Amino acid sequence: MAFIDFFEDHPLVAFCLIGLVLFICISGGIASTAKPIEGLPWVGVQDGTPFALTRAAFSSVISGKSWLNAAYQKYSQQGKTYIFPDISGRHEIVIPNNKLRWLTDKPDNVASVGRAHYDVLQGDYAFTDPILLQTLFHERVIHKNLPRKLDAIIPDVWDEIKDCVDQTWGHDKVNFKDVPVWDNVMYIISRLSNRLFVGKPLCRNETFLRNNGAFAMDVITLVALMPFVPKLLHPIFGRLLSIPNHYHAWQIRRIVMPHIKQRLADIDELERDPSSKRTIPEDYITWHIRTAKADGQAYQLNPDMIAKSILPIEFAAIHTTALTVTMTLFDLFSSPPSKKYIEGIREEAERLWKECNGQWDKPTLSKMLRADSAIRESMRVSNFLSRGVSRKILVPGGVKNEEEGWTAPEGSFVCVDADSRHHDAELFPNPDTYDAFRFSRPREEYEATHADRSNSEEYLKMKNLSLISTGENFLVFGHGRHACPGRFFVQHEIKMLLAYIVMNYEVPLLAERPPNQWLGTSVIPPSKAKLKVQRREAA
Repeated sequence: MAFIDFFEDHPLVAFCLIGLVLFICISGGIASTAKPIEGLPWVGVQDGTPFALTRAAFSSVISGKSWLNAAYQKYSQQGKTYIFPDISGRHEIVIPNNKLRWLTDKPDNVASVGRAHYDVLQGDYAFTDPILLQTLFHERVIHKNLPRKLDAIIPDVWDEIKDCVDQTWGHDKVNFKDVPVWDNVMYIISRLSNRLFVGKPLCRNETFLRNNGAFAMDVITLVALMPFVPKLLHPIFGRLLSIPNHYHAWQIRRIVMPHIKQRLADIDELERDPSSKRTIPEDYITWHIRTAKADGQAYQLNPDMIAKSILPIEFAAIHTTALTVTMTLFDLFSSPPSKKYIEGIREEAERLWKECNGQWDKPTLSKMLRADSAIRESMRVSNFLSRGVSRKILVPGGVKNEEEGWTAPEGSFVCVDADSRHHDAELFPNPDTYDAFRFSRPREEYEATHADRSNSEEYLKMKNLSLISTGENFLVFGHGRHACPGRFFVQHEIKMLLAYIVMNYEVPLLAERPPNQWLGTSVIPPSKAKLKVQRREAA
């Protein structure tokens, strides 16, 4: 968001940068490595015209949404595959959703999500050490520990929600306060995430938070610019463009390193003397150390490596969650008053809050069907990524799709069109309308008539309407064995945040939702829009 605002305030810089990008692209050729795949059509490419693919790649920045929608109707709904030209030069093979399992069942040494992320996130340069995105040890730590530790960390997250929302939204019960949503949500989610990653008091260290935010913007800037640099020049430009990344990463390591060294010493002491009264916090640092010890990976116990491993999880967790919360708040608070979505979520939150005696836990949060639905529906209708489940083909000779007869060559990217699927009228009536209770309505009706919730087919169907359930019709978290491991935490985090807001604040509904902005195939929420907030009398 920050670099978009910078370009808006400095149009001359933007003009010069665009000119440079155009020159590099035309001279280096976005399409220089792209090869036609027999049997697959391109969308947006006018055959027979000069620089057809390069022109289409540039046009995708403006026409991405309309091209995806048209291709979904022409190809995907007919069970056919096509190629989408992308400004990044990573032109993607877009398979129809009914072939999703064909892709996700492929082993990692054939179709790799890790290598896809590595390339998209410029793993050689963006995170200061290529090994982070090569080994993905931080993902193993999250997979192994987060689901089992949720109950233990819920009270800490709730404590952080209360502190940072009260601090930034205020206690004034008379006057309304303007809150810049994107900036505020970024701050809140940064604190909540870091309560999980590094614990208290680091999660409230303003210098630490500021450098984390700056590092994330460094990554986004690098990811946005590097595709325009010819491959031959990547070693030069990658190192130059990543200088800010290294600076902010150094600042982060400088702050967190004493805490890591102390944690290593504390855990060692507890292992030597189990009777020690030393208390070990449950956060990412602890999980990383214990997982590395259990796996026998000594190099992962290096304090510098532990500090570095925080960088990719910070980037992944904070920005994606902040985008989701921002979209949800705008969708909810611009809904028609007659729908009474806020009242419905508030009633549910207050009822369950009393039921758990003011102590949130996993079972109680799992009953928040309306909040769950409101978030899932926003992710469906206003998701920030239009394509999903991306894989990079690693096999020499490629991977053949026997049904259609085409072969995805080595090095190519294969994905699905998530946005068009999420807006398919055959699957979701009134698909462009935000219906906060679209998914909770049938679940509440089912629970009202089925006291015995056995594992029947209908019960499982209702469970699949929950926020964390993935499938060919809901791809926000990916799908299959590589579906987002943090989604179990995120669902509780956002539910608690939403509950705290509706229970403690009045937020007048907006007359009109501030529009999102499509940039290529990414969807960006309004970065400068505000909500008016006032502390409730009953709070």
